[in-house]
Amino acid sequence: MTATPDYIVTTGDFIAEWMDEAGINAAELARRLGVTPKHVSELLSGKAPLSHTLALALERVTGVSARIWNQYESGYRTDLARVQETKALEAQYEKATAFPLAYLRKWGAITASVKERAETVRQLLGVLGVASLSAFDATWARGSVAYRRAAVGREHAPALAIWLALAERHHDGLDNLPAFDRVGLEAALPQLRASTSGDPVVAIENAVVELRKVGVVLCLIPAVPGLGIHGATRWLNGRPIIQLSLLWKSDDQLWFTLFHELGHVLLHGDKELYLNGESTQAEDEANAFASDLLIPPSFASRLPRTRDIAAVQELAGELGIAASIVLGRAQRETRDYAWGHSLKQKIVMERAAELPGT
Repeated sequence: MTATPDYIVTTGDFIAEWMDEAGINAAELARRLGVTPKHVSELLSGKAPLSHTLALALERVTGVSARIWNQYESGYRTDLARVQETKALEAQYEKATAFPLAYLRKWGAITASVKERAETVRQLLGVLGVASLSAFDATWARGSVAYRRAAVGREHAPALAIWLALAERHHDGLDNLPAFDRVGLEAALPQLRASTSGDPVVAIENAVVELRKVGVVLCLIPAVPGLGIHGATRWLNGRPIIQLSLLWKSDDQLWFTLFHELGHVLLHGDKELYLNGESTQAEDEANAFASDLLIPPSFASRLPRTRDIAAVQELAGELGIAASIVLGRAQRETRDYAWGHSLKQKIVMERAAELPGT
């Protein structure tokens, strides 16, 4: 909770305190400072700012250093601006409710309570990286970053913008990230594929490390309710950023989405925003890339057409991948999803600390 003072101490209050101690009135102070009584009156009421020149004059009259008087003035102006800003933020609250505030509170990106409207808006703007919601419109709808413009042109634009913005804050900067290495990424694919057969949490943590070595940022950002997106790929400063939502919370979906997004990195350009789940040629191509990489076409005929768990496990062992991936592919092709659930591992984010930047 942010403590905001309900009163403001003006520089004039400190001057008036000195006047009381010195036993002089406003007219006498005006004469000593060489200014008009009106100027002193406005200074005492906080209407007139204290200039650096007048602070030096006060130093000579009062014996209190100009640095102290300037500190009083700076604090007063800052408090005044904060009060004005709070009113401006409160005026934006209704517009802010279009964004998934409950989601941001759940994951700790917003810590202000529902009653703290100004602080809620302030923290929302911090997530979006803008000074106001008008600036959000200008930055995301008309700015120079192509994927942002593409995001606000889609359904559920506020929720999508939040999800993408959280990923921007996920990585610890791009300065220490090597340039994107296409050859290195292609060489890393077999190891990433093989890691699917192990503990998915450990494997995805290792994938984050290995992908950073080839200039790819991978992050997991919890799904925004109602958004319905498994993953996204876009480029920032010449590096691809892949984010996964764990929408269905199972390891087979996690791995398929990751290799789908890696397909975008290798197959498509760096100017677009690719959202997993859309019906486009690029999405179809990324799906084919992930499917063929995980289960090569020469093995496709061996996918079980019946509820044969042993056959799933045998093929997965031969391919060196998670059995859940083989199961998921077989389920999609037969459209029979009511079996084999024991082969799938759940991956659930439950702690706010798991959201980057919190």
